[in-house]
Amino acid sequence: MTTATPDIPQGRILIRGAHLLTQDPALGELVGDVLIDDGVIAEVGTGIDDAGAAVIDGADRAVLPGFVDTHRHTWQGAIRQVGTGWDFPKYRQHIQLTWGPQFTPDDVYIGNLVGAIGAIDAGITTLRDESHIQNSPDHTDAAIAALRESGIRAAFAYGWPSIDSDKWMLRGEATHPDDIRRVRSQVLSDDDALVTLQAMLRGPELSTLEVTAQDIAMARELGIRSSMHVGNGPWGPQYRGIGSLGEAGLLGEDLLFIHCCTSDDEELKMLADSGGHASVSAAVEAVLPGLGAPATGRLLAHGIRPSLSVDTEASVAGDMFNVMRAALSAQNVGVSIDPAGYESLPAFTPADLLAMATIEGARASGLDHKTGSITPGKAADLILLRLDDANLLPANDIAASIVGAGHPGNIDTVLVAGQVRKYQGRLVGLDLTDIRHRAEASRDRLFSVDLVDG
Repeated sequence: MTTATPDIPQGRILIRGAHLLTQDPALGELVGDVLIDDGVIAEVGTGIDDAGAAVIDGADRAVLPGFVDTHRHTWQGAIRQVGTGWDFPKYRQHIQLTWGPQFTPDDVYIGNLVGAIGAIDAGITTLRDESHIQNSPDHTDAAIAALRESGIRAAFAYGWPSIDSDKWMLRGEATHPDDIRRVRSQVLSDDDALVTLQAMLRGPELSTLEVTAQDIAMARELGIRSSMHVGNGPWGPQYRGIGSLGEAGLLGEDLLFIHCCTSDDEELKMLADSGGHASVSAAVEAVLPGLGAPATGRLLAHGIRPSLSVDTEASVAGDMFNVMRAALSAQNVGVSIDPAGYESLPAFTPADLLAMATIEGARASGLDHKTGSITPGKAADLILLRLDDANLLPANDIAASIVGAGHPGNIDTVLVAGQVRKYQGRLVGLDLTDIRHRAEASRDRLFSVDLVDG
């Protein structure tokens, strides 16, 4: 017996009678309808006329803005979970020193495609692709092509090559690759497109303050936002990434700081005063020894509402449910083992975590005018979760149920800019068999390479 393929809603779409967690303070939470027209949220309310619309029944469904992952090295998608349990030196030996230099453009393409469709499957509709696999212009173009093919909304954060890693990291003195100018002028010049350009800079902890100043100036000249890793274990207090930038007058709203685990309180105050943003990768920070504890509570204490991110699927699952739970667990473990250090920090709730995973991620990415909340006029980047699944029913507190027990299998439908990318629990418009075979071939070739000594 074969199962009929469901008709995929398209064009004008009405989601009717769902539990809406809008992330829009003016609308709040309600049971109601969302009308989508021409890829945009046209109306939110109750009793909306369904004339001319394909109707999605929202009964026993929660509707949220799609999750926003503000920091993922997506090119590692086809080697996902191989590093579960590794520490950073082992991650560096395998990925940065051994496999990274061996990646071909085809490897980058399939890695990015696997990572992006996995994100969509997990309800992530916006992805900041922190791409440090710029081994050649062809590698860069392949990464962008895969993001476009997947249908996800993405900020392509152009990084540095994974060849000659010591030149580019470990206080490397090379300035950012100039090929980013080609990408800006020829490939990603449209800031209203589904895939747009940002910069992944190394920052003062991975390069030098002088190089970072030049890199920031370059990004600002190009009119793009930038991110950098700071507060990375012992490098945080040694080089004070945020602090050195603040003292040099280089902080700004256009900067996103990733991790911040060991950034000190003076630095976090500088960050708050500058209007800059932070990304907490709580799942990786919890399992990769040496990075430091997730900074969620410390950031909140300084008035910084952080975004959330996966980081690398080589080490953790590629979904935001895992990250939200890790952030909550780390905070509560901290209270248990260091009451004096943690009990004074602001507590945060499941509703807060959903905001960090949606609207705060959009703000950190400079995309909150387009996405991150169920607001009329914004793009229809939406997810529907089944509240009647066995692991969630009877969904006594919807936000708590999603954060505490949700997983990608509960995601029924995903729309990006009004296009249905997942429907009734299955990705649409993709040949998953072909993608799997290409991913396996890439993985097998890379795994055959002899390890380079770290």
